[in-house]
Amino acid sequence: MNETQTNQPVQKIDFERVQLTRRDALKQGGCLVMGSTLVGCGEQADVQGAELHNTDVSDSVRDLYDTGAIPIVDSGWTKTRGIAPDYPGLNQDLTTDVLIIGAGLAGSSLALHLSELGISNVVLEARQPGWGASGRNAGHVLPLLRDLKVFEQFPDQGRAFFELFSAHHTIPFDIARKYDIDCDATESGYLNAMTSQRSFDKFARSSAYSAERLGQSIKHLDAPAMREVTGSGYYSHGVLYESGGRINPYLFTSGMIKAAADKGTRVFGDSVATSVVPDGEGWQVQVTNGSSVRCDKVVFCTNAYSTGIVPEFQRGCYPLTGYALSTEPLPAEIRDIVMPGRATLAQVPIDLNPFLVDGDNRIITASLPSRSQPADANWHFQQHLDWIHRTWPETQDVPIKLQAYWTGRVAIREEEFPGMYEISPGLYGLMHFNAWGNVMAPLMGMALAQALASDNPDKLPFPIVRPDQITSPGKQEFLLRGLLIPAARFGQKMGII
Repeated sequence: MNETQTNQPVQKIDFERVQLTRRDALKQGGCLVMGSTLVGCGEQADVQGAELHNTDVSDSVRDLYDTGAIPIVDSGWTKTRGIAPDYPGLNQDLTTDVLIIGAGLAGSSLALHLSELGISNVVLEARQPGWGASGRNAGHVLPLLRDLKVFEQFPDQGRAFFELFSAHHTIPFDIARKYDIDCDATESGYLNAMTSQRSFDKFARSSAYSAERLGQSIKHLDAPAMREVTGSGYYSHGVLYESGGRINPYLFTSGMIKAAADKGTRVFGDSVATSVVPDGEGWQVQVTNGSSVRCDKVVFCTNAYSTGIVPEFQRGCYPLTGYALSTEPLPAEIRDIVMPGRATLAQVPIDLNPFLVDGDNRIITASLPSRSQPADANWHFQQHLDWIHRTWPETQDVPIKLQAYWTGRVAIREEEFPGMYEISPGLYGLMHFNAWGNVMAPLMGMALAQALASDNPDKLPFPIVRPDQITSPGKQEFLLRGLLIPAARFGQKMGII
């Protein structure tokens, strides 16, 4: 394999020159095909294409897909091992040191690490653990930092956070290994693929930051090496983060909350918090059936599924609906052709087909759904299938069948970094992960647990802020889902990207 490894010190990076965030990539990719005419064509293509496969679902079902609220049983991540056992609802009054509201990746990690430190904690989940984005996301483990400029506002310009991230950017794999969680946690690498020298050069400059500050092993791949790891001749360049990979986020979340419960966390499902009020020096949280929890501190970990109980959390992000889909296990004749190295694949500059093949030989891919027919599984699958056939021509005569299609909600902040919030003393929020939750949620949950255990949250390696108050919550839906993704789909169809 012809490759260049860059896990040694490099020259100091100019933050302004090498920033490449996910939103930047989306916007750049959209600009490749955009122009006013192409945007119109792209959006119209989404509408017309979806109409060809109109599933004629009811408005109520369509709304569930449109808001990322379909039953979790429809998620492909539940198809391999089934749904985890339910936790009972809260039916008594309790007292605890820390109350956690939301049992996703962040809340489950926070509970687990608090229990490891001997801190009493209770978890309330409105449905069941893993119901939200933690059971619906694309399964990617991204071991990279996105927006470098944001760290200039951190304590010590982010040095403490860099140390934390350097030591624990493999935290999903580490937790799964430590607690023997069967969740397909596989450190198979995270591969950014490019078709042009220009895209490679820009991304390579950005990725050099990780090699310099975090000591990560990164490889630059040329065309022969890309063919070897992807099984395709389509990509001419690549940047491989060897410590990345994939995970089944639903099983990972379920495993973390079970490990927390085994260590003493009291976990309650189907327990909707309806109010949070001061109670002496602490807080009291009421649930729908009249039961309550008194606590010294309360942490909301509700991400894009926040309710009005604390309006600042609900208004603090741009909610964005995404979808993912899984195929049936690939036929044997193409299992060693499609991504034989099993790295998780992302395309640069626009990742229209984030892609992995899991331990059950299923393809998992994702994007943003059509605004006209968000429930149309077949139409969305066909968009990816066309790309798969183009990228791996050997698959064209082999049946690849859709297994599951589902939607979920992403929480986008103004800054390209998750939110650590404080509304009042002892009332916190850890949420809004910018589609970056599989690493950052358990990592920040661990860090917050340590800070709460030492009663010193001001020493966190990331700032505690008040939530931004978004005045146009539909902005990202309009820009990304309504304009850029349809334009990019049109560009892909035309062979531009």
